[in-house]
Amino acid sequence: MTRAWSLDLLFPSLARVPTSLPWRLAGRIGRESAAEREPLLRWLEGLFARVFPGATGAEHAQWATAHLAMLAQEMVDAMAFHRLGRWGGPVIDLQGAEHAKRLARQGKGFILVLNHYDRLLTAPVALARAGIATNVLTMPVLDNPELQAAQRRFLLRKIQGYTAVTGGTWHTTSDGLRPVHESLRAGQGWVILADAWRPEFGRLRGHPFLGGGLSLPTGIERLAQSTGVPLLHAVTCSRSPDHLDVLVEPLPDNPRQAIDAVVQRLEQDVRARPWAWWQWGLWDQMWQQQAPESEVERKPKLGDKHDQD
Repeated sequence: MTRAWSLDLLFPSLARVPTSLPWRLAGRIGRESAAEREPLLRWLEGLFARVFPGATGAEHAQWATAHLAMLAQEMVDAMAFHRLGRWGGPVIDLQGAEHAKRLARQGKGFILVLNHYDRLLTAPVALARAGIATNVLTMPVLDNPELQAAQRRFLLRKIQGYTAVTGGTWHTTSDGLRPVHESLRAGQGWVILADAWRPEFGRLRGHPFLGGGLSLPTGIERLAQSTGVPLLHAVTCSRSPDHLDVLVEPLPDNPRQAIDAVVQRLEQDVRARPWAWWQWGLWDQMWQQQAPESEVERKPKLGDKHDQD
């Protein structure tokens, strides 16, 4: 199975199969080739053993398998957002929609903060089902040189399906943030990921995380500070491939404290379900063994291109 064939044909075709069968099959099919799968599983097991030495080898293996299955299930989500929370698709149990509805009634814009955890985009879809439209800010796709052609085609299809369901627009960091500022001040909601990470990010802040420090960009807190909008947090937990729980919660008014709370919640979630975090492949870049003594932003270096998404 080549990556291009998987992205162009396999997952789009699988997503059209009736009932929730595609999501149950995805974990078995996987998004990687057979030749890639075993080395990847062994690598994940080794990483989990380093980060969670108190767990057993059997648990490390179980988490590695569950991690790859979750990522494959999200590939089906990406081609079938219109089926999430609808008959024949995964069931979504949503709690906390009233927080977003209250802001919408007041005409206030807001930032919905997500992390790369579990089936992350289920939350904006669930809010759209409840009548709350949101826009999304991401890293560049069309002008991202690290993406292969098939990956770019898949992501563009994903974004098209996602925005059709959520009722908002897609914007990238390479397009400039003025429209995002204006939209937030005009009362619209935006989805932004807190644990996005790229080596060229210049403004990072350290957070205590799993016995060390996790360096994350400060863009969300600076955007909230400049626009004066409140922040909400959403997390998805999958009970099964076709049954998802979504919880939306308000965050502290102070943007810095709000992001601290988001990272604290992420740490709790990762400890409880290590397999559900997407960012293990970036662990050695994002995490430092020494916990940060103080939270100091790293100033941008010459050549840093992007802020955070």
